[in-house]
Amino acid sequence: MKLRRSVVIGFLFLLAACSGKPVLSYSLSLRTPNAAKAMVLIQATERVLTRRLAALEVKNARVSAIPTGSGTGLLSLRLPDAKAAEAARRILAETFTFSVRIEQGQKSKGDPGNLDQSNWRPTALTGSSIEWIQAIGLSSSGEIGVELQFNAKGRQILETIFRDNQGKDAGIFVRDLLVSKIKIQGKTVSDRVIIGGIPSAKVAEIFADDVNVGLHVFYTPAN
Repeated sequence: MKLRRSVVIGFLFLLAACSGKPVLSYSLSLRTPNAAKAMVLIQATERVLTRRLAALEVKNARVSAIPTGSGTGLLSLRLPDAKAAEAARRILAETFTFSVRIEQGQKSKGDPGNLDQSNWRPTALTGSSIEWIQAIGLSSSGEIGVELQFNAKGRQILETIFRDNQGKDAGIFVRDLLVSKIKIQGKTVSDRVIIGGIPSAKVAEIFADDVNVGLHVFYTPAN
């Protein structure tokens, strides 16, 4: 079965090369010991890169990701031209950032509706504290939410944040952009935090895909 897959992959690469369109190949390293989550990451990688290329108005891009072993995969991108290939390289070379910061209470003078990033104090809670993110339905309200699951280190940091910042807002930043605010109430902290008020299940799934892939998938050029 493995031999057949290798032959098919090789044939597809040959066809792409003959077409004259750029083909990029990357080895994937997946930061999870869970086989089911590894497969989710492989599939999410395809969706994330397809969406990001579409956002840059790259048309007719073909993104394919397949597992190659325990915690590894192969990513292939067939792009329409050299400009699109360079855009894809930039996307894959970006450093993904995730952080939780505490609001300091001052609003930006330029836009009263938004808080200036300089008014947010960083905490020790970063992407390394996140174990997994998933979209969920909130049975109590019928709303759509996103559940952030923390590892043991992350739970300890979260307890300190809740203990020292009662009544303040915690901001969740992805790629240095504020994506959500949570009011810190109560001192009881679980290993999960739920962000409610997501406008749709699709938006929640896109957010979960983006963060999970950003935190747990690493790319190494293979060509």
